[in-house]
Amino acid sequence: MKHIFYTLMAAMLLVSCSTSKVENKEWHEITAEEISGNFVADINDGMLLSAGVEGDMNTMTIGWGGLGKLWRRNTLTVYVSGSRYTHEFMERNEYFTVCRFDSTYHDQVIYMGTHSGRDGDKVAASGLTLRYTDLGHPYYDEANLMIECKLLYKDIIDPAQAPADMTMYETQLPHTMYVGEIVKVLAK
Repeated sequence: MKHIFYTLMAAMLLVSCSTSKVENKEWHEITAEEISGNFVADINDGMLLSAGVEGDMNTMTIGWGGLGKLWRRNTLTVYVSGSRYTHEFMERNEYFTVCRFDSTYHDQVIYMGTHSGRDGDKVAASGLTLRYTDLGHPYYDEANLMIECKLLYKDIIDPAQAPADMTMYETQLPHTMYVGEIVKVLAK
């Protein structure tokens, strides 16, 4: 009987110790300088760009972008084709968000890039949980990083200035470059 008692106590202690080591999955605010990871690798895996407000927003997968400094401000730059539905929201709104996900959500991130919000509620179909920042901008609870930006500058990419081997603009509208000042970063 003592053996069973000690076995149960050891099991409870083990469970207790492993539970206390579970990583906190609650959002907390960090600075732009504290963003961890390799942004180039992260964006290659796809991130979600969202623009708009509750009841009038859209999201798309992005694979182009960068973190940096411009005019002494921390910035995030994204590029959106004029043919994308999200382009309309980027043009109408002063803020946008970008969310990074771990590989668990790869299929949802891809889904958001291969379906148009013009055709239905792709957010609901993705199974992701939509949230809004304190300023009222969309992000996803399943993400592990959310960067909220205020638009600083935008410009349409001139296809004539693109590299000679860039043939995508023969079939697409040019991309617009949006540079946003990072106003808030949330991480898990």
